[in-house]
Order: sequence, then C-alpha cells, then structure tokens
Amino acid sequence: MNPVSKLTTATVAARIPYANAAPFYALWGEAPFAVRNLAPRDLGREAEAGTVDLGLMAAGDYLRLKERFELAANLGLAARGAVQSVLLFSRRPAAALAHAMVSVSPETSTSIRLLRLLLDVRRGLPGVRYVRGLEPAQADALLVIGDRAMQMRDQRPHGFTQTLDLGADWMEWTGFSFVYAVWAVRRALDPVVARELIEFLDASLAAGLASLSDVARQQTAPGWSWQEMEAYLRRFHYRLGPDDLAGMARFEELLSQHGLIESD
Repeated sequence: MNPVSKLTTATVAARIPYANAAPFYALWGEAPFAVRNLAPRDLGREAEAGTVDLGLMAAGDYLRLKERFELAANLGLAARGAVQSVLLFSRRPAAALAHAMVSVSPETSTSIRLLRLLLDVRRGLPGVRYVRGLEPAQADALLVIGDRAMQMRDQRPHGFTQTLDLGADWMEWTGFSFVYAVWAVRRALDPVVARELIEFLDASLAAGLASLSDVARQQTAPGWSWQEMEAYLRRFHYRLGPDDLAGMARFEELLSQHGLIESD
C-alpha cells in the first residue's frame, strides 16, 4: 500500500464469510483496516447503525440504504441463472405453495425479498407465510442460502423433495442476471480513504481470480470437491456488467412496486 495511506483500524470493512465471496479476500490477511465477518442481514443492520464503512452488502440492504452508501467500483456477486446456494427446499412444487408456511434463514436479507417476488408476484400465490428460523417439521418449505444451502444439497430434511433455485427462476421470469450482493462504501467517508479501500479490494479480487483453483481448494465448509467448488465460483460475476446492473434495477423496480424495499 501507499506509505502515506490513510487506512487504519479505525476504518471498518465487513465481509460475508460465504464460499462464493472467497475470491474477494485473497489479500485480506494483510488488510490495513479492521475486518468484521457478518452474515448478510447482520451486515445490513450494522451498516445502518453506522458501524461499517465498507461492506459486501446484500443487494436488498443496499437498495434500502442507497442514500448513505454507494457502489464500490461495481464490484459484487451476480450470476445468470442457477447458483446452487440460494435455494428453496419444499414438500411440494413451488406452484403448489399457496398458504404454505416458509421457514426463512435468519441470515438472508435479499433472498427473502426475491422469494416473495417469485411466489407472491410471479406465481400469484395467496396466503404464503414467511417466518424466520422455523424447524423443518413446522414448515412446508425452507429458504436456505450460502454454505448451508450448499451443504444441504445432499442432506436435506426428510420430505423436502422439491428444489427451486431462486436465481434460475428469476432469470426465467425476467431474462436478467441477479445481483445478490454489492460492495458498498459509506458516502460520508473521507474520499481518500474510500478510494484506498476500493483499490485494495480491487487488487485483492484480482489476486483471488488469478488463483481461483487455490481459492476453491480452501473452501471446504460446504463439503464439495475443489473441482465442484471452482466450477461454482466461476458461475459468479465479481465485476458487475450492464446486464447485472439492469437486473438490479429491475429488482429495485419490482420491490418498489410491491412495497418490499423496507420490509424483509
């Protein structure tokens, strides 16, 4: 880093500790700022409370907090179609989930909004109830994200025979890729500090993408082979392009139309 860097441990950057974000963190062992690991919904809450300066923020939270945060060089997590880690496991097909009880992962901030669009709006299902943290025995469907969703590929609870990949369903519906999370920086942050944070983040991502096989070998929590993990990581767009940003704009438009920007 620049020897006159303004970055110190007074600056707080938060990361989502999921396998799909691992390419961003190649250099974070030497980060010249404070680092916090936070689940997506917790990160959004901390950002809103003013305790995070830069974060890999769930897209739903970024759209809610746009007045206080801005995109960091269009870096984030997006994909076209299925990603295998944002999943709805259910006892019956998605189209038959009217009046269902859906158990929602306590960690999600974006996927719950997306699921409500896919079930309530796309399919027009009445009476679906979304409750965080229900036991499988209490639920008709389970919304699971991140490494836990990957682990459940072969370990789902008995009776949950149906799987809906939310990213695949979104693309089938809208034709767009889906943005799951974005790197967002606090607008009130010193511009020099913000620039240095983004430069470090970009360099760390470049290092991660240049050694993606090694990154994949280090992601053992989901229980996948490193070859499966590398293929999984390659599904994602880490530098958001026009289609990704158009997809996020469509997501924001739909959330606004249906009163889901603030409510998750």
